[in-house]
Amino acid sequence: MVDMELEALALPHLKYSLFLKRRFLPIFLATFLGAFNDNLLRSGLIVMIAYAPSHGIALPARPEILVTICSALLVMPLLIFSSISGSLADKYEKSLLVRLTKVAELFIMACAWFGFQHHNILMLMGLLFISGTHTTFYSPIKFSILPDHLHNRELLAGNGFMAGGSYLAVLCGLIAGGLLVVYPGNVIGTTALGIALAGWFASLFIPSSRIAHPETKINFNLIRGTREMIAFAWRDRKVLFSIFGLSWYLLVGWVFMSQFANYAQGVIHANNEVYILFLTVFSIGIAAGSLLCDTLLKGEISLKLTPLAVWGVSMFTYLMVFTTPPPAKTMLDIAGFLAVPQHWLVLGCMLMVAVSGGIYMVPLYAVLQAHTPSEYRSRVMAASNLSDATFTTVAALIAALLLSLGVRITDLFLLVATLNLIVVYYARRASA
Repeated sequence: MVDMELEALALPHLKYSLFLKRRFLPIFLATFLGAFNDNLLRSGLIVMIAYAPSHGIALPARPEILVTICSALLVMPLLIFSSISGSLADKYEKSLLVRLTKVAELFIMACAWFGFQHHNILMLMGLLFISGTHTTFYSPIKFSILPDHLHNRELLAGNGFMAGGSYLAVLCGLIAGGLLVVYPGNVIGTTALGIALAGWFASLFIPSSRIAHPETKINFNLIRGTREMIAFAWRDRKVLFSIFGLSWYLLVGWVFMSQFANYAQGVIHANNEVYILFLTVFSIGIAAGSLLCDTLLKGEISLKLTPLAVWGVSMFTYLMVFTTPPPAKTMLDIAGFLAVPQHWLVLGCMLMVAVSGGIYMVPLYAVLQAHTPSEYRSRVMAASNLSDATFTTVAALIAALLLSLGVRITDLFLLVATLNLIVVYYARRASA
């Protein structure tokens, strides 16, 4: 531990050297590849459902209903199993748990290979729920293990890499799933299986960590277990703010990423290429902000940039909406979109919303880890996952209601930006 502290203090500017360290690289790769696979499966299934009628694939219900169910299947396990997942991660050695989850992922993706091979929609939807359950059990481990292997001055950089890498993995998985599912020879199933194998191999190199609290009792009463898990998070005001703050930004990010397709098609009047461009710019922006955060704070775990970052999310959202030109008369491809100078301003604002989000998000993860006692850190991380799932579920229901009542996409963005300004007030109080 002393050597690790000296290394962290002597080389604060060499944060990228973490990628050369066994105490970080394997868990990063396992997390990146797992996020890629989850979204490869989801995207491939959604595209298969969307194009099922033209390929002669029978569907048990209308495509739009099935796609909505698919989104719910990934979130439901977080609402149901978070209390158990946090307790397991506190009770047992974390590197062993990572390896076990990666073995489970291998079986899941082997079944997914079969499902894609035979165009079995119901089987793949069931696997989507199982994949969400797998992620629910893995998620508390990936963040609670970082403080076991990283010094406090490395936590910002480590969390920045994990958060930025996860968003890029989601983007790559979404794009790859949409592209590979149409290739013959079950390329998507083979890719998913290969990625799962690579993730398992990476997990073999994760160093062992100290068991946080071997006396932890696993409460299989989900309601009582969830109450107990929330009670752990409620003990520290700064931890509680961090949980709600993270959930709020995930809600904001969900609104943007879920509505980019509608924004591209209905507001800009552009095709799917421009939608992919929006996803790419937003994901790169979050990754850039996540990495920039450590540089700006010089490794200090602090929320002093949080109010400015929250303000940036709102201001750049306003600018993005108010600089959006009228819809094009003809459907634009990516070249036609980029040929309009005003669209570059829209992209720039979109990028800065995401950069501000990355700067806002990473210190909250670090505070959550540094301020939570190790014996129940995983349960607090699981409480954070539960909060994230609750926020995004409520946001999805409210957004669907507002859109059904005729609220425009741009008005939805403005509403989120305005509500976000309220968060500035609480961010200033927490960072004081």
